Amino acid sequence: MSIYDLQIANMRWSYSRLCAFEQCRYAFYLRYIINDPDLYLDEGNFYAEVGSFCHSILEKIFNGELSPEEASEYYYQYFDENVLYTVKPSIMEKTYETCANYFADFNLDWLKGYKVIGAEKKVETTINGHDFLGFIDLLIEDEKTGDLIIVDHKSAAYPFKKDGKSVLKKSERTFNSYKKQMYLYAYAVYQEYGKYPTEIWWNHFKDNKIAKIKFDMNDYEEAIAWLETTIEEIKKEEEFGETADFFYCSNICEYRNCCEYREFGGDE
Repeated sequence: MSIYDLQIANMRWSYSRLCAFEQCRYAFYLRYIINDPDLYLDEGNFYAEVGSFCHSILEKIFNGELSPEEASEYYYQYFDENVLYTVKPSIMEKTYETCANYFADFNLDWLKGYKVIGAEKKVETTINGHDFLGFIDLLIEDEKTGDLIIVDHKSAAYPFKKDGKSVLKKSERTFNSYKKQMYLYAYAVYQEYGKYPTEIWWNHFKDNKIAKIKFDMNDYEEAIAWLETTIEEIKKEEEFGETADFFYCSNICEYRNCCEYREFGGDE
């Protein structure tokens, strides 16, 4: 068995790893197979850093380390220490103000009647023979019914139309991907608590809106099948070719400044 085969055979899977393979197989290869920063240095990006910083503030709030009233001051005080990468000034200013407004008006009214079970809850399980690791942003329990709900914090735009049910066409792809992540986490929740979550929520903090769906067994089974199919594709992959996408390759990919395949630049 080759070193590559051993790496794949012993890999602990996560939603982000599976998505990385779908996004760009070459980037997956550099990160998880080569994994040598002296040859290929991976970098962060503005969007990821803002998202991570806001996630960290929410985690502190739900873990009781920071009060809702202190969130805004914390955001202003530590933003520059946590967000180092830049994009267009207009994008940076709008993003900064949008998130600042969210924490300035932050309240927990949407959690009334619910108990926090865990924030940034680490889950480790085995899904059909595949070791899996994940972190649930927020797991809550209905105080009356005992129902469990998985909550994920998202910097992405609220995906539903005005009816609150139909997904916007432009958001379908990312929303379906988000669902896969939550249903994989639902597997781990079932293993620990003996019951599936009844609902899945997304806290779209830039829009200050909560997107909600009912747990659907068909979607759940599709997510498990997706995990298995994607892992099998990775095991069979030999070429690990690149996927050219202007915005991703220029702004998001951690190898955007050292990838041999990148033929364009800028942050338009």
